[in-house]
Amino acid sequence: MPTELEKQLTLFITDDHKIIRDGIKSMLVAHRYIRVTGESGTGQELLDQLKERQPDILILDLVLPDISGVELTRQISKLYPDIRILILTAEMDESTIIETIKNGASGFLNKDISGREFVDAIKRIAEGECYFGQRISGIIYQSYMNKIQNPASVPSVTETLSEREKEIISLLSEGMSFKEVGERLFISPRTVENHKNNILEKLSLRNTIELVKFAIKHGIIILD
Repeated sequence: MPTELEKQLTLFITDDHKIIRDGIKSMLVAHRYIRVTGESGTGQELLDQLKERQPDILILDLVLPDISGVELTRQISKLYPDIRILILTAEMDESTIIETIKNGASGFLNKDISGREFVDAIKRIAEGECYFGQRISGIIYQSYMNKIQNPASVPSVTETLSEREKEIISLLSEGMSFKEVGERLFISPRTVENHKNNILEKLSLRNTIELVKFAIKHGIIILD
């Protein structure tokens, strides 16, 4: 007999790739106690739909075309504290993972996980636990150990940036457009814009001008 939890578990999926949303829904068809009640491809669509109905669990990608997943996690945790947020993303930057968890995520999974682990994570989060995939747990553990072993060391602000983020800062500081940066790095202009927005949020900067000043000050770019 299904448990009370299995009768009531509702899910909302936010990912800007329809093929990902469709794949998740197809995978969950066999699990009748998990019901997908909504989906969105942008952060604003998600926020609009949550005004009408809140799911038990939100599956959230970090890279969206309009609002970063970190910021969405912060807003939703504040507005709807009963929603359990499970991050499902390809982003593996340590500072982003830690920041998302601080903002209220109940779980964090990389997109290369198996369907079995994904369903297990949903169940455990629904039961009030936190769940982090093996790779994520390793990153969190290493971060914790670094702080334990070096309690007096405080990482510089640039150490919170991934190499890809530093590369994007450098190229944008050269005056390149999102399209030009994307062509150089073999990613889409929208992905470049998402990275830029995440960088601004992470560094508490407001615009590209402040980002260029930051890059000069911290040696990410060198002026001739």
